Order: sequence, then C-alpha cells, then structure tokens
Amino acid sequence: MALAKSITIISSPYHLGVRDAAVGAGPTALLAAGFADAIQQQGIAVRVVELESVEEFDGEIGRLFELLRRTSKTVTQVVQQNSFPILLAGNCSTTVGVQAGYAAARNIVPSCVWFDAHDDFNTPDVLASGYLDSMPVAMLAGLGWKTLLASIPGFKPLDLQRQLVHCGMRDVTELERSRVVEARFPVIWGDTEKQVDFEGELHRLLKDKKLGETMVHLDLDALDTSVGNVNKFSAPGGLLEDDLERCLRMIPSESKPVSLTIASYDPSFDKDRRIPPVAINGVVAFVKSLIAQGFLEGTSETASRAI
Repeated sequence: MALAKSITIISSPYHLGVRDAAVGAGPTALLAAGFADAIQQQGIAVRVVELESVEEFDGEIGRLFELLRRTSKTVTQVVQQNSFPILLAGNCSTTVGVQAGYAAARNIVPSCVWFDAHDDFNTPDVLASGYLDSMPVAMLAGLGWKTLLASIPGFKPLDLQRQLVHCGMRDVTELERSRVVEARFPVIWGDTEKQVDFEGELHRLLKDKKLGETMVHLDLDALDTSVGNVNKFSAPGGLLEDDLERCLRMIPSESKPVSLTIASYDPSFDKDRRIPPVAINGVVAFVKSLIAQGFLEGTSETASRAI
C-alpha cells in the first residue's frame, strides 16, 4: 500500500441522483463549513472534485447505480495517483462505489468499518420501508442487485463476517435485528440505557479481526441525538462527539485505512449547524492519525504534532 501524498475530497451532493435534495445537501454544507480548509491546515495537499450530475438517467435506481459507477472510476483514479480519497456523499450507498474503485486500483477487496445508527442490511426481497438507500451493507457483500452491481467497474463482494465491523447500530426493526444476528458480522450496539465504550469495543474488535486495508464509512446519524439532529432517521443511543474523535483517531493504529466516506447529513434538520464542527473535528483527528501511522504524507511539523 503506497504512502498517500495528498487527500482528494470527492463530493457527491446527491440524494438518489437528485442534487442538493435532503441528504444531498450535506456535502455542500460541510464544504461551506470549512471541511477542506481544516484538513489543509494540517499541512496536507487537498483538492476537491465533484461528481457530475446523473439527472439524465431514469428513476432512482438508474441514477443511484450510475453514481456508483462514477464513484468507482473516480476513486480508482485518485488511488492510482497516490491520493487518499475522502467522499462527501448524500447517500451511504456511495461506499459500494468506493469498494469497487479501490478493488479496481489495487486488485484487493478492502475491509470496512461502518458507523451507522441503522443496519443498512436490507435487500430488495425483505425491504419493508421502500427506502432505496437502506441496503448498502448487503450490497457490499453482493447480496441482491447482482446485475447492477456487476456494472460497477471493479466491484467484488466482501466477506461480511471476516471483513466488516459495524459500530453504533441501534435503530432497527425486529426483522432487521434478526437478519443481522443471523448474518453474524460483528456489531457494536448503541444503547439508550447505558453509556457504551465505543472506542474500547471497536479497538478490541479491530485488534482481533486484523482487517488490513480498510474503508471507513461514517454515516453521521451514528451520532447521538444529544449531539444534534443529522437527518430524519437520527436516533438516541449513539456516539458522542468525543466517542467519534477517539474512534477515528484509533482506527489507523489497528488497520490500514484506504478511504473515508461521510454520508447522510441533511442540513434542514440541523438548524443551528451543530453537526459540521463535530464531523470536521473527527476528520482532523483521523487525518492526524493517518500521518502519525505513516499512511499519509504531512509536513514534518504536522507529523510531530500528530504523534
């Protein structure tokens, strides 16, 4: 795995292919809040690119999968340029495109640490809500949508039991919970009754799993509602700001991060704009750790500060 010389922020400001709608407004809001500047201030070369509109494609399914194809191609280019991809996305399905793009660039299917209040493990045959973006964990494993997944350049499924750790899950139906238990991938469950040691639990799992090259997916509704409202699906029992920073700071010490996706932020539910500073502080902690662990090239001054 080559040392990354820079960070490329890939903005995908779409909700099921519609620009700036609902969570699709999140990437633009995070950039406006100084997301790129905060990373640059760590002594890192940063560039920002945006995926082109897919509105000419028919229907939510057609638009979503075209975005995944474009995500894959862009991630492949970024990785081949020895730049570290950070995706700012409306939909959490974006990480399916990241997985494919990295696999195409490096000929290896990366593992994944997935932060989310929800399981995201629905498939078309069990989906009760009809919400198209509730299936990405199943999609990572190649469950359902097989023809469309095969159209994403480089896509290969990962092994959920061996290659996935899910952190923060709590807002699930009984059917969803039973399917997750049956699938037997490791989960750090959120809890409204007691304080969860998310960083400690995640550290223990990562030490045991030895995930190797790993995508990090942060669905911002992993955060507890006391931190702020991220979207219409926000739920209590999640990570506090300090939990998020400590988790993101720790991950590069127990895996080899190859990407970061930040998704599902709908600014219309965050009138006071409480969420962007939390996300930015978490990402800065992650970037400093990448530098300290030797995965990202920073200035000597930044590296000394990160240790």
